[in-house]
Amino acid sequence: MPNHSLNDSHMPSQAIYLDSNDALVTISDAEKIFYLNTPIIADVGIRILVGLNNITIPNTIYNFNSSNNSITFTQGTTETISVSVGNYSASTLTTALNTAITAAGLSITVTFDEDNAIFKFTTSGSAFTIDSATMSRQLGLKEQLPTSSSTSYTATRVCDFAGATNLYVRIRNLSMNNLDSRGNTSSIIASIVVNTNYGEYIFFSSADILYFMISENKISHLDVEITDQEGNVVDLNGSSFNMTLSVHFVRHREVNIDTNRILGELQNREIEAEKEAQKRADDKPKQEAK
Repeated sequence: MPNHSLNDSHMPSQAIYLDSNDALVTISDAEKIFYLNTPIIADVGIRILVGLNNITIPNTIYNFNSSNNSITFTQGTTETISVSVGNYSASTLTTALNTAITAAGLSITVTFDEDNAIFKFTTSGSAFTIDSATMSRQLGLKEQLPTSSSTSYTATRVCDFAGATNLYVRIRNLSMNNLDSRGNTSSIIASIVVNTNYGEYIFFSSADILYFMISENKISHLDVEITDQEGNVVDLNGSSFNMTLSVHFVRHREVNIDTNRILGELQNREIEAEKEAQKRADDKPKQEAK
């Protein structure tokens, strides 16, 4: 028997408990594929609803990782400078960048203005350009690259060392009609605010669970991916996560559109609009005569 108010079918609701350590396929710490020994199959005339009940993720995500740890300069030659992945403050990043820049043979110095939270790049040698940077947001260089050739450049934005502020849980093999900020269809089932410090646990449990009707009538596996707000798969640095999904079943309802009625209404509106226009045209000579 159904066991949830959303379930109006003869099929019982189900819960799926997932531990990332049990995934059959591991792409990374935050990319796991779970296969169900007993697939969930909706009967004919039944649709599937899926919702995320809860998820527990350790906040072991560095604020500088392989997707945001490089910057490219041109000063005679073009060099891409990278820092090791890890947690950085403005002070420790400044030191790491200067060490890597010197090792690359460039004569560029990075300084940090603590009062204004802004990075500055200078040289006593030949002019340079900052061509690109995967750490542009962190350095306050977003939407400024490439820079013009100069012996000095000051970032126009404050630095951002917050790291991942939101985590998006995706189930990539299920078709949902959710949209991302660019208006594209997305398989995101939940957005989780990272409101804990590094080394603590992120707990997400919603009292008002959002359920999404999927296009598929069969779930044989779950392809789970966790990304940050910029769409990069997060690196949990060897840690694991746990999550619970709820599955409900609803009867498929056909949407019947009475095209004749709609066309009739449109035609009546056109007739009324024509009558109103004719009335205004007839009244105009009378008003002018007065």
